[in-house]
Amino acid sequence: MSTNSIAYTKGGNAQDPSTHPTAKSWERGYKKVMEFAWRVSTSTAICPHYGICGGCSIQHLPYEKQLEMKKERIVELIGREPDEVIPSPVIWNYRNRMDYAISRDLAIGLRERGKWWSYVDLKVCPLQSPEADALREDLRRFSSERGIEGYDVRRHTGVLRYLVVREGKFTGERMAAIITTEPIADTLRDFSPSVGVDSLLNGVNGGPSDTSRAERIVTVRGKETISEKLAGYKFSMALNSFFQTNPYTAELMVKFVKEEVSGSRTVYDLYSGVGTFTLPAADVAEYAVGVESDPLTVELARRNAADNGSSADFMTAKVEALGAIDADTVILDPPRAGLHPKVVRQLLSSLPAKIIYLSCNPARQAEDLAKLRGYALERLVMVDQFPHTHHVETIAILSRGAQI
Repeated sequence: MSTNSIAYTKGGNAQDPSTHPTAKSWERGYKKVMEFAWRVSTSTAICPHYGICGGCSIQHLPYEKQLEMKKERIVELIGREPDEVIPSPVIWNYRNRMDYAISRDLAIGLRERGKWWSYVDLKVCPLQSPEADALREDLRRFSSERGIEGYDVRRHTGVLRYLVVREGKFTGERMAAIITTEPIADTLRDFSPSVGVDSLLNGVNGGPSDTSRAERIVTVRGKETISEKLAGYKFSMALNSFFQTNPYTAELMVKFVKEEVSGSRTVYDLYSGVGTFTLPAADVAEYAVGVESDPLTVELARRNAADNGSSADFMTAKVEALGAIDADTVILDPPRAGLHPKVVRQLLSSLPAKIIYLSCNPARQAEDLAKLRGYALERLVMVDQFPHTHHVETIAILSRGAQI
C-alpha cells in the first residue's frame, strides 16, 4: 500500500486495512485510517466545516489522489486492479439527496465527526447545492419564529428531526421533506422557502430509532414525487425510494449496464428500486424483470415503465424468497449489507451465464464474490460515486465457467 496517497494515522504510520479478515472489521480499520485524514491538511478543503463535520473524509486531497487511494483500496479487497476507473464528471454539488439532522437548539446539518449526539450547524455544504443551503436556513428561521422545538436525540423529546432535500440535477425539480415526531402539516403550510420546491412533505417518525425514514407522509404542497432523467430515461421517485446518489455517475452506470446486458434473452434485475437499470435492460434484451420488496417502489417502477414506453416488468418480492432465477443475465445492486446467503445459493443453483454485481460496499462485495464458486471475474470497474469521501462504487462482471 502506498503511504503517500492515503491518510496517516497517529505517529505517521499508515495502517493497512487489508489485514482485517472480514468486511466489517476491514471497514472499522479503514475508517480508523480516515478518522485522521483531515489532520494531514485542511488547507485545500473548500468547506469551512471540514474536519469537524462527519460528512467528507478526504476533501483535502487533490481529486486525482482520491481516485488513487480508492483504487488501492479495491486492490487490497478484491486482489486485482480495476480494469476501468470512471471518475465523477462533477465533483461538487453532485449529491441529489442529503438528510440533515436537526438538534434541539435547531442546528441543522450533519453529525460531528465521531460524535453521534453532536451536530454541525452547516452554513454551506458543497456536496449538494446552494439551494439546499438556503432551505436549511429558511427552516431554521421559520421554526424559531413558530417556536417549533428541535429533537433531542438523547432524551427523545422535541418535534423536528430531519430535513431531507432531494433534487433532480437534470430536471431541476426539488423535494423538501421535514421529518417530525408528530404531524405538523398544517403549520408547515405557512412555510414559504426562498427557493423553488416542487414537493413539500411532512414525514412522521415517532419512534426512538434515529432515522429519516418516515412512517407516514403528508403532502403539504406540490407533488408527492419528483423526477430525474438518466441516459434518456425519466424516473419518478418518492421520499423513501432508493435512487443513486450521484446522477452524473449514475447516468454512466446506466449506459454501462445497458451495454453489458445487450442481446440477453432474459434479464433479472434484483433489488431493482424504481427501475433505474430495468428499463434500459428491457430495451436491449428480449425480456427484463425487476424484483423489489417495497410495494410502493414497485408501483413507481411500473409507472416509470409506462411513462417511458418500456416493456420492463416488475414483481413485488424479497429477493431471497424468489426461488429459481430463470435468466441468462442477472443484475445485482444490493444494499450495503450485500447478498443474503439464500441469494448466493439461488444464483449457484440457477447458474445464470452472466452476473453484473454493482456495490457501494466493495468489502462486502469481495466476500460475496468469494462465495460465487464457478464464476470468473471477467471485468472490474471502479466508479467514483462519492467524491471527497472514502466511499466508492464497484461493478463486477462475472461469467459462468471458472473460479473467481
